Amino acid sequence: MKKLILSLIFGVIFIFQSNFIFAEDMDITKLTPQEMVLLEEKANKGDVEAQKYLGKLYYELEDYKFAEKYWKLASKNQDITAQFLLGGLYQSQGKYTLAEKYLKLASNQNYIQAQYSLGILYKELNKYDLAEKYFKLASNQEYVYAHYSLGNLYYEQHKYKLAEKYFKLASEQGLAHAQYNLGNLYNQQGKYDLAEKYFKLASNQNYVQAQNNLGLLYFNQEKYKLAEKYWVLASQQGHADSQFNVGILYEIQGKYTLAKKYYQMAVYNGHKKAKELLKLLEQQGY
Repeated sequence: MKKLILSLIFGVIFIFQSNFIFAEDMDITKLTPQEMVLLEEKANKGDVEAQKYLGKLYYELEDYKFAEKYWKLASKNQDITAQFLLGGLYQSQGKYTLAEKYLKLASNQNYIQAQYSLGILYKELNKYDLAEKYFKLASNQEYVYAHYSLGNLYYEQHKYKLAEKYFKLASEQGLAHAQYNLGNLYNQQGKYDLAEKYFKLASNQNYVQAQNNLGLLYFNQEKYKLAEKYWVLASQQGHADSQFNVGILYEIQGKYTLAKKYYQMAVYNGHKKAKELLKLLEQQGY
């Protein structure tokens, strides 16, 4: 079962018996048995923060039954973070009805990550109107991944103006995925200056697919030095298509030693066409 990415922020310090201090920056996987007993006593007496911490502890130990137990206790005490985490746990387990229940509890309290997670859940279930609704709730709070997911949803529905709008919002917040998708959208529409702009933004964040596509854009414009630059950048990150593309560029230019080098790199990364062209070069004595 895939693990959730947890981002818990607790601004509370617990002071237990025997001068035991439980702080938010403590490695809770290294608690002593005595400290665990004290923490569990606190949780079982209804301390919500202790319940959340124990849920996190057991989750990190991959003991999901006990993670569920303690997050449930905290959820019954109306703790919004626990409701969100419990919903996420159920979502990762494929228990979608329970996931929906707890994510809605948190979402109804305007918990932005829960709204976004509900959007993801409904999209997985092909309930696109509901996915749109909850992505929008999170997007209205400037949640960058909600902008991005709305852009993808609208793109898949061929609503390109809306896709552009939300990709732009996410791009303005620096999300490389959105910059790359916006570059592709503009490239498909023949708006090459805008495609170049957004591919460059993503490329500057070392987004390898943007570097490859920027290389293709320049190659088609016969700007071979720039094509080479971005394909080499992507090649250095192990991108097989870029290694293949720059290999072709070098072969066209008669730089057979370099072409062979990059074909070999692409072959190493599983590129089948590169294997064929490498074989042809070797047959020609290069």
